[in-house]
Amino acid sequence: MRGSLISAPFLGYLLKQQAKIRVANVIMTEQPLTKEGNIEMSQKLCDNQSVVNLCDITAQLIPAARLLPQQQLFDQFVRENKFDQQTPIIFFDEYIHFAARAWFTFRYFGFKKVFVLDGGYSKWLNHQSEEFQEQKIQDQPRFQGRIMSTTEVIKISQLKSLKDPKGDDWAIIDTRDAIRFKKGSIPGSINIEFSEYLNEDNTLKSDEELKQLYERNGVDINKTKIINTCQTGKLACIATIAQEILKTKQQILYDGSWEDWKLENRKK
Repeated sequence: MRGSLISAPFLGYLLKQQAKIRVANVIMTEQPLTKEGNIEMSQKLCDNQSVVNLCDITAQLIPAARLLPQQQLFDQFVRENKFDQQTPIIFFDEYIHFAARAWFTFRYFGFKKVFVLDGGYSKWLNHQSEEFQEQKIQDQPRFQGRIMSTTEVIKISQLKSLKDPKGDDWAIIDTRDAIRFKKGSIPGSINIEFSEYLNEDNTLKSDEELKQLYERNGVDINKTKIINTCQTGKLACIATIAQEILKTKQQILYDGSWEDWKLENRKK
């Protein structure tokens, strides 16, 4: 495990040992799902896995797309799907995109024991179980995490008036692809595409490679407070996981991201 990432071999070990965990396939669809539909859309990783539809833990599309939900909506979702804060939850999707957003959402609402399958379902299908040595289980970190705070989700009003009295610098990182970034971006933002955080097998790059990635883009992770953005606030969560692993000061998400910024500026 690295921070909130869990490797496919280690997950395989936990499943083999019948550890008390929840495994959740994260999807995103506006269409209502029947029980049969859940099964059809779900990638089969293990028996009794859950399905988390991001649309069910997202606020209404007005005024901006894909904002975090209100507490009441999230609590209702948790009750209906019987999630609890004591049982570790491991999110996955085809790669890591949707799972990262689900991880951030649950952490924001107080869940400590939430994780993302490194490399996603595609890595799971291609991993070798012998990569994990059972005798080294004592070297693996215990399931642990910390609760996000409201300061780690920034709003547009805060973004427009960033002045740190302590003199720390800010950096706005846009994780969209270069084509979208060139079509329009938040003034002063730096484009570090989400794919640059990942290896070819969609696992997160090493700590050293991530540090070098920020250095190449002029971001000092030891001094700079980073605000992560993308189109709506989904892919930016991949950068948030990377920063958690690198132990940056904070992992801040601009909820609504570029869509929210465009909406605010259209009002003028």
